[in-house]
This record gives sequence, C-alpha cells and structure tokens, in this order.
Amino acid sequence: MKLTPFHLHLEELHKQFLELKDGNVADYIPELAKVNPDHFGIVIVTVDGHVYQVGDSRVEFSIQSISKAFTYGIALEDNDLETVESKVDVEPSGEAFNSISLEPDTGRPRNPMINAGAIATSGLVAGNTGEEKINRILEVFEKYTGRKLNVDLQIYESEKTTGHRNRAISHLLRNYDILNGDPEEVLDVYFRQCSINVTCRDLALMGATLANDGVNPITGIRALDSKKIPNVLGVMASCGMYDYSGNWIYRVGMPAKSGVGGGIVAVLPGQLGLAVFSPRLDEKGNSVRGLAVCETVSQTFDLHMLHSTRTTTSSTIRRNYDGSIVRSKILRDGPAQEILDQYGHGVRVLDLAGDMQFVSAELVMHEIMAREKLPTHVILNFKHVSSINHAAVQQLCDLAMTLHNEGCQLIFIEIPKSFGLTSKFKTMLSDESFWPQMGFDDIDHALESCENDLLARYDWESSIINQKGQPSSQPILSDMTTEELAFISSLMESKVFEENEMICKEGEPADKVFFVEEGQVSVWVNIVVSVSKKKKKRINVVGEGFAFGEGALLGAESRIADIIADHKSIISWFETSKLFDNDSAIALNIQKKLYKNLAIQTFQKLELSNREIKSLMQ
Repeated sequence: MKLTPFHLHLEELHKQFLELKDGNVADYIPELAKVNPDHFGIVIVTVDGHVYQVGDSRVEFSIQSISKAFTYGIALEDNDLETVESKVDVEPSGEAFNSISLEPDTGRPRNPMINAGAIATSGLVAGNTGEEKINRILEVFEKYTGRKLNVDLQIYESEKTTGHRNRAISHLLRNYDILNGDPEEVLDVYFRQCSINVTCRDLALMGATLANDGVNPITGIRALDSKKIPNVLGVMASCGMYDYSGNWIYRVGMPAKSGVGGGIVAVLPGQLGLAVFSPRLDEKGNSVRGLAVCETVSQTFDLHMLHSTRTTTSSTIRRNYDGSIVRSKILRDGPAQEILDQYGHGVRVLDLAGDMQFVSAELVMHEIMAREKLPTHVILNFKHVSSINHAAVQQLCDLAMTLHNEGCQLIFIEIPKSFGLTSKFKTMLSDESFWPQMGFDDIDHALESCENDLLARYDWESSIINQKGQPSSQPILSDMTTEELAFISSLMESKVFEENEMICKEGEPADKVFFVEEGQVSVWVNIVVSVSKKKKKRINVVGEGFAFGEGALLGAESRIADIIADHKSIISWFETSKLFDNDSAIALNIQKKLYKNLAIQTFQKLELSNREIKSLMQ
C-alpha cells in the first residue's frame, strides 16, 4: 500500500515541528521529569477506522489530565445528570489546572477538567472501594483503546508522594460533602487514573470514538452512551485546555484535552480524533508542539467545528466499480473485448455523494491508495456531490499530484459549475500537467477515453487482422457462406456521411439494416427532463465492423433513436423488404441465420448488462 498524500502531509508536518524545541517537561512530578523531551508523535484516526500515524506514535506515556474527560463520561453513565451537576459545575474557571477553584457557598468545583473537578468526578465512578473504581475506569478506557492498559506504578507513587496540593483539594471537597467517605481513597483513584499508560495512537482512537458517537471505529465496541457525548465534548470545548481554552476554540475549533504528560487529544465530531504527543510544555501545561500541530492541521484542512456542520461518513462513495465489468457504450470486437476483460480492472470509478469535506476526501484517497496495485485510471463522478470545501479541494489537489507521479490518469466528471473547481485547482496547483481531466460530460465518454487508452497501450490495432467493414466481419453475418454474402451484397447501398450528419431520425420507418464500413456512429435517445425540456443521452456507439438498426429484422415499425455520424463515415445498408419479399431458398436461409445471430448477440448484450447491474448494486 502506498502512503496517501495526507499521510505524507503529516510526515512533513512532523519534520517541520521536530525543530521546535520550546517548553520544558513537567518537573513538579519527579517521574515526569525523567521522560525524553524529544519524543514526538502525531496520529489521526477517522470515524471509518483509518489510522494515520507518524513519529513516536506507539511510545507509552502517562495519560495525566486527559483522563479527566473520559472519567467524566463514566461518572455521567454511573449517575444521573442531576447528581453529577450537584457535585461538579461546567463553567470555565479561567485558572490553572491545579487551582483551588470552588464555589463559595456550595464548594462545587468549577468544572470537571481542573483537578478539583476531576477528583470529585473520580468519586462518582461506580464502586464500593478504590480498587473497584479504578478497575471500572480501566475497563472503560480499554473499550476506547481496544487494548489492555496498565497503571504506571512509578508515576503513581511519584504523584502520590508529591501531590500535597491535590490532597488539600480532596479534603476541602470532603468538607463540603462533594466527596463521600474517605477523601484519601478517592484521591488514590485519581492518582491511579492519571498514571494510566497510553500511546499517541491510543489517544487518537479515544478521540475518534467520541467523534463516532461513542463507538470505537476499529473494534465496533461502544465505550460511551451516545447521549453523554455532548456533555463530555461540551466541557472539553469550554474547559479542556484550562486557561488557554478560549484561544484554543478560537484557533483550532475542536473539543480537546491536554495533559502534563505531553499528550493532547482533539475531537472533530462525526469525522476524526487527532492526538499529539510531545512532552515539552508551555507555561499553561500544554504541549508546545501539540498546540502548533493541532492549529496547523485545523487551519490547513478546515477542521474547525464551526465549519463542519454535517457529519461525513463512508456514504461519500455511493458506488465503486472497475472498467472490466462496467464498459462504455462502444461496441468492441473480440480482441478488444479480451484486452478490456484482462486490463479493464485498472479503470476505477467512484460515484461520490453528499458534502465533500476533509474526511470525505480522505475516504476517497484511502479507497484509491490502499489498493495493492494502483489503478491506471481513476474516474471521480461528482454528480451527487452537494458541496465541496477548501480542505477537500486541497486533498484532491494532493491526490492529483500523487496519481500523476504514479502514471495514473485522474478524471473528474459531472462537476457542478457552482463548485468552480477549475479555478480552485488553478489557484492551488499552478502546474496544469498535474490537473485531472475535467472535459467529459458523462461517465460513458470518460470510460470510452480510458478504454481507448488501454487498447492503445496494449497495441490492439496491430494485434488483429484489419478486416473491419467487410461483410464477413459483421457479427450478424459471421456464419454466412460466400454465396449468401454475395446475395446480401447485391442488395446493399452505400453513402458517405459527414461528421454530425443525421443517418436515422427517431420516428422514421424502421425498414433498413445498416453496416459501418468505415468510421463511427452514435445512437442517441431523447430523455424527458421536464415538461418543456428534453435531454439527449448516448446509449450506444457503433464502429467499423458492426451493424445497427437490427430492429427492422424483428418487425419494428419506427426508429426509437437518432443515429448520428461521430466523424466522416461510410455506411452501407439493405432494405429488409428486398430480403423478406424474396422467397428463394438462399433468401430464406439467410433470414434464418440472421435471426439466429441476432438472438446470440441479444443474449450476449443481456449477459453483459446483467453483469454490470449486479456490480453496481453491490
């Protein structure tokens, strides 16, 4: 699997901010002072379970204050909302994480994201003992991460030994009856929950689980009741970054939580979880690199939640099929069909739908790039796409460059004019050689172009004897004797038709069978779009060596389509009455063979259509 453009972008981002050395590790907890300050990992997990990770993504570190958000979710599940709100408020404090910020009258902590609120929250976790409470926390956290977790005992002992301020907070909470029972027992749970070891990948998956309505997008296991998600994300958005929360929501625009262990997790509901691990902290206790990465990613890909009004899921891709199954409307001879049967799978068609945003564009890229072998041609159909934002266009530009460099042709079709995609590509991608083709009106013409390219690649023209247009090469005349072919030839008339000249018109008598000797013609039907509007649609293309108008052999009274020369073409025909009115033995035998061959052709076309329908319905 080749790396997607987005993955490569994260690698560039990691390389860029690796040079950022500002900040210091947390030293007020002795064990935290020992961590490697140069560790740096970035991970994004989408709600569809795609994982993008660079750097130290699997290095374990203590979760610290990030645990507060997820433990708050547990407290909400283990108690009714009224009980939780009576113990912990949800107002931003505007103060440091370890501030003693309690309501004067009630003693309630200002919110569950500061230490006072988190200690109160730990006391609300179900369990009769501290051991039962921490086991409950671990059990739920493991649903988020999809793996077993452990408490770092060295970190725990270090926090317990030095946690005098937190000890004072817990006793104050007990004084106001915010905590019930022994405050030391609850405090011990809090120290242990902060000492749980996680990785950057774990954090991103925890964020993606919240983004995915509480369900782990990889394991499918629910970690949190969906009704509690708004409560958790709400306090993360308003309080998760302590006294930097206002700046964070303004610049980054995603609910988030940081920890002095160096981690940050951000959540874009309906789309993704983003995590960064880098132990160097600023004066407010937030990872310096983490802040820089999150702000850059958000601004580059329009991830601010106030820009993302709709959830994007895998429904972005309505249909996904290849050119070995679904073909253009051009009739091909046997050798050409064999080439397309063998190599047509290299043509990949994705019918897109909905709002194209960061995650929806990422899904498209992943679907293309995740294949063991890249396609030779990619067609993206925008017919059912309702909107496209800057982030999605950027992703498509990256995709276009990547596929171009891999020798893959990218084609866009049925792009709404309102998108202004050409001008956007011009702005973002000045080199036109990287641009996708955008000149095709529909999927049929795009497939035709891809097929012609494949046939040229595999030297189709020189691999066959060029006897197109000869009577014996016509499928409905294929088993005729020399005498029978001579009889048919005696009935034939011929004419040269210029480009775009009408050969047959809808409604005209169906009294002739036509043969393409040279050139190519298209069959067009009129489709009623509205009471006053009709639209022409190409339903077939007939080239050298093929016949059209065969309905005349079956008794059709009138033409049901317009047939127009695509370019200068030599067309021959015979009037069916001249054959049917002749009761000679040779004429009768020709009629039998025509009916038989026509039946075989019809069956082959139905078989191909059935294969296409089955493929499109999967």
